[in-house]
Amino acid sequence: MNGRVLKENFKEFEIYGNLDAEFHSIKTDSRKVDKGDLFVALKGENTDGHEFVLDALKNGAVGVIVEKEVKVPEDILVIKAPDAREAFAKISSLYFGEPSKDLKIVGVTGTMGKTTITYLLYRLFNYSGIPSGFIGTIGLGIKDSFSLIDLEPPTTPFPFDLHKYLRDMRDHGVKYVFMEVSSHGIKDKRIYGIDFYKKILATMGIDHIDYHKSPEDYIDTKVSFFKGVKSPILNGDSLFIDRFIEVSDSPIFYGKGNSFDFSFSSISQKGTSISFDVYRGEYFLGSIFLPILGAYNAYNFLAVLSFAMLEGISFSDIKEFAKTISIPGRMEIYNFNGINVVIDYAHNPEEIESVLQSLKNLNGRLIVVFGAVGTSDKEKRILMGKTVSKYADFCVVTSDDPRGHDINEIIDDVVSGISIDNIVLQDRRDAIKYALKKARKGDVVAILGRGVESKMRLPEGKIISFRDIDIVRGVFNEN
Repeated sequence: MNGRVLKENFKEFEIYGNLDAEFHSIKTDSRKVDKGDLFVALKGENTDGHEFVLDALKNGAVGVIVEKEVKVPEDILVIKAPDAREAFAKISSLYFGEPSKDLKIVGVTGTMGKTTITYLLYRLFNYSGIPSGFIGTIGLGIKDSFSLIDLEPPTTPFPFDLHKYLRDMRDHGVKYVFMEVSSHGIKDKRIYGIDFYKKILATMGIDHIDYHKSPEDYIDTKVSFFKGVKSPILNGDSLFIDRFIEVSDSPIFYGKGNSFDFSFSSISQKGTSISFDVYRGEYFLGSIFLPILGAYNAYNFLAVLSFAMLEGISFSDIKEFAKTISIPGRMEIYNFNGINVVIDYAHNPEEIESVLQSLKNLNGRLIVVFGAVGTSDKEKRILMGKTVSKYADFCVVTSDDPRGHDINEIIDDVVSGISIDNIVLQDRRDAIKYALKKARKGDVVAILGRGVESKMRLPEGKIISFRDIDIVRGVFNEN
């Protein structure tokens, strides 16, 4: 694609310079620009991409997307737009042939449950013979082919990659795309221009204050995703639900109790499974059995069931599918030599509380391995330590993803909230090994925070790669 095509399609932008410049990608980081890329100058809280335009050109950029005048050579393509983020999204969509127009894209947001709901919808629709795709924190899926991938940035990719994935799905005959929508993705306008077929709200809490700076901004961002949306599917029991009802049109509710469109009751736990009764209005549909733990997963599954039934999938098919489910990195339970090992992504106090509440009902001691990411705030880290102390018999405090921040400072904050026996082992691999060797038959070892994430960014730019489950398997010689 070149500047002439952009000039023909986007009259609202000032496009000048070398209109014949062909580009093959769009990058936001000048250090990652390759020959033939467009560089988009995004303004952040601490940096302004316009300051790195010349660096991008030195690395081979053939054009730039900017919001203000920049001095560049005459042979450079310039796209000047009032909002570079919107221009980034529009150009990315056009580059790949506007694939979102040919797909039923379902966006799932909230604080807790996004991945589980999105992934189970993706699996259920394919299970039902409807070709579907997945985009989210744990990777990408096209029909029955799923890959564990750490998206960059996490959860909701930048527009160029996002539309590339959508194009690939369209080319493979996908009908539905189930997609996690993060608060970063909404605020950064990564999803700008996508006409979502349906929007679903999981469970709300408060998170990512490091980015949003206030709970109000986080909530406002999530609420904005539903503004003017017709018939969204909302968790009626969620925190702040009134805010979502206020902006949406004719919402459909799911939750606990009989006052919702879809509801569950009589939840019980047996071993590492749960079951519950499901209603549509006042009509009893039947009982659901899930081979995973956690009352919160009843909510997640109700979101899945609600959308699936509205799209015509029968309750009997959903019930059979439910018996088979597992979600990578979400309440994954393994048994090695009589020790239950749980891998879960829980990385904030609310999620940790939900997971550990469920695990506390199992027999044996509860040993928890956890840390906090570098971008978390001090208050959150302390509360994570307090929450683990409510349920665990022992904990190992370690690194999560420092993302370049001081690991000792992060760990000190977490430890200051802990009131049970503990040990600090900065190397997460050592921490997991220690916890497993300390465990006895019948104990539960919960390894929290990373799920299936594989990359950890240490200070001074060093990146190491491993998955928690691989360390566990190594200990038990099951690689």
